[in-house]
Amino acid sequence: MRFIVPIVEGPGDETAAPVLMRRIIRERLGRYDVEVLRPKRAKDRGALVKRLEDFLGYAAITGGCVAILVLLDADRDCPTELGMRLACRARSINIGIPTAVVCAKREYENWFLASDESFQGDAEEFGGAKNWLNGKVAQGLAYKETRDQVRFSARMDIEAAFETSRSFRRLCNAVGELVHFVDTGEVKATPGA
Repeated sequence: MRFIVPIVEGPGDETAAPVLMRRIIRERLGRYDVEVLRPKRAKDRGALVKRLEDFLGYAAITGGCVAILVLLDADRDCPTELGMRLACRARSINIGIPTAVVCAKREYENWFLASDESFQGDAEEFGGAKNWLNGKVAQGLAYKETRDQVRFSARMDIEAAFETSRSFRRLCNAVGELVHFVDTGEVKATPGA
């Protein structure tokens, strides 16, 4: 089996990202010969950005690793610019493994809004995704990343999110790029490769 190793910000992403990536690999790409391993997790976004090269090195030495996907929230940054800067850093250390950087516009949770037909507005510009999700969890509970992010990832409408969220399309395309690079033996770091 060939493995993609994600690098993520925190504990919610650590459980949710593999679920979402597996769904993309199976449902969008129709592939079952590539698996997603448990992510390498930074303490937070700042630690991931600051120590990106270290995390790439940790991921690269994971047994069976054939590709790496770096996933983080853009927060207030432009996701395209941040992704290109981080991919440039990944290229500069030349770890010999295909790498893709994906930055969710604002937050990972904005992808849940993009997949929900009841959400009205631009999901990528909405600044209160976690608060909006409070109405989607069990009554009396507030949305909590470590409890709810994996559940939302498992049931979100991938096609709806793909249609309405540019940064989610980037995630789907990045996963597809990595699978293609694994198939062809290309070693690139995207975006901007």
